[in-house]
Amino acid sequence: MGWEALTDTKSLCVDLGRPLKSKPQIIRALHKDDLDDVARLFQKTFRSSAAASPAVKAALSDTFLNHPHADDELTSQVLADETGKVGGFIGIIPVKMVIEGRPVRAACAGSMMVEHPSENPLAGVRLLRSFLSGPQDVSISETANATALRMWRGLGHGPLTAYSLNWLRLLRPGAAVGAITANVHPAGRLLKPFGKLADGVARLARIEPFRLQTANPRAPVFRDADAPELAEALLTLATAHTLQPDWNEVTLRWLLRQASEKPLYGKIVRRVAYEKDGSPLGAYVYYGRPGGIAWTLQLLARPERVDATLDDMLHHAHDAGCAAIRGSGQPWLTAPLLSRKALFLGRSFTVAHTQDAEIRRALDGGAALISGLAGETWSPLIGNRFN
Repeated sequence: MGWEALTDTKSLCVDLGRPLKSKPQIIRALHKDDLDDVARLFQKTFRSSAAASPAVKAALSDTFLNHPHADDELTSQVLADETGKVGGFIGIIPVKMVIEGRPVRAACAGSMMVEHPSENPLAGVRLLRSFLSGPQDVSISETANATALRMWRGLGHGPLTAYSLNWLRLLRPGAAVGAITANVHPAGRLLKPFGKLADGVARLARIEPFRLQTANPRAPVFRDADAPELAEALLTLATAHTLQPDWNEVTLRWLLRQASEKPLYGKIVRRVAYEKDGSPLGAYVYYGRPGGIAWTLQLLARPERVDATLDDMLHHAHDAGCAAIRGSGQPWLTAPLLSRKALFLGRSFTVAHTQDAEIRRALDGGAALISGLAGETWSPLIGNRFN
């Protein structure tokens, strides 16, 4: 898993200068009978293998056909020829949201893929345009790479900067370099012992620029939580956002079940803390393993408790032996992360389109909860090996 796997979803490049050579194709809704073709295309595109395991088909079905917010008018789209063979796909996840008490129909797009893009250079743009022309109030993608971003921009829609600031907090710099190098090339594993040694020498010499501050003894006490407890806390904490998912306990538990295993990133960690009155003050979900780069799915907290929640997650990941921890852009975390020496990079981008002025203000002002469990990265398609 290289640095490109920090996004784990990508779009194929298209060569707009080559003539169209493919057979006539139409864009239509995804059917259950298409899953074998889509699974094969997914495995070929994202896992560099022609053979698709049954787990890929199951994950595609759960993500794009069995979602509790399934909407017959907001379906994933396939590009198919006259024989029915699928040569392109864009996954669409319907999301029920609410803004100031008003229901909002949202749709998240991801896992866009095209077979033989050089022979069908406009296929990706056609799929994206089909998605954007749907009946949703707001169209979102939280995992657009540079190629997909160019397509969005070509249709007049730029990135949401505050949501596109992917972050990385080093915990053990030497080990982190070793982990990243090993992800780029298998031979990089040979550097891991040297990275660990470098961290040990730096610790003895007290040269630790990324050392975490000592935990505040008066900080809230976080505890490990199961999925139902976490769901209950997130339902409360999500209400701090102007544009928020219209979750209920059943929906959120379903999302958490889908996100329960991401072996590429490590073991799941779920933690919650409460105020004295018993109300949740902060909660988070991340995945990590000793010596690896941990990955954050979600962190929500009361505005005045964001710092305490972030500190607990950083300390927990450090104590678990993680070399670093990373996550996607969340505007309410940017300032706290900056003050804690996090690094920011534009590896994947969040893009959104809406004609609704109130929704637009929430998006531009960083007051929208549109990523993680509220977006698309909860999907089992992200973070699984599918060997």
